[in-house]
Amino acid sequence: MQQNSFRIERVNEMLRRELVTLLKTQTKDPRLAGVVITDVLTSRDLSAAKVYYTAPEKHKTEVGVLLAKAAGFFRTRLSKTMDLRHTPALRFIFDPAPNTGARIEDLLSKL
Repeated sequence: MQQNSFRIERVNEMLRRELVTLLKTQTKDPRLAGVVITDVLTSRDLSAAKVYYTAPEKHKTEVGVLLAKAAGFFRTRLSKTMDLRHTPALRFIFDPAPNTGARIEDLLSKL
């Protein structure tokens, strides 16, 4: 069991690194320039992956739609670069945690 969870963690990190590289090198849309992949969580059978991201405030709603449309593109590119039997389906989810952390630090510094 522990060996299996270690493998999933390695796959999560590999997916995150590859997605960051793809966002920097393969996308041409300027609205995706400020997107940061914060975490990737794959299912136990590696059939699906939740990709958590943050985006600049002015493009937050557009980025979600763009990433959802580009999920097939990213999956195809990942299948060519990663050594997996099946490439997981990607589901992009906005991660509000970094923004919340910055807001809490700001409030604490005011005290």
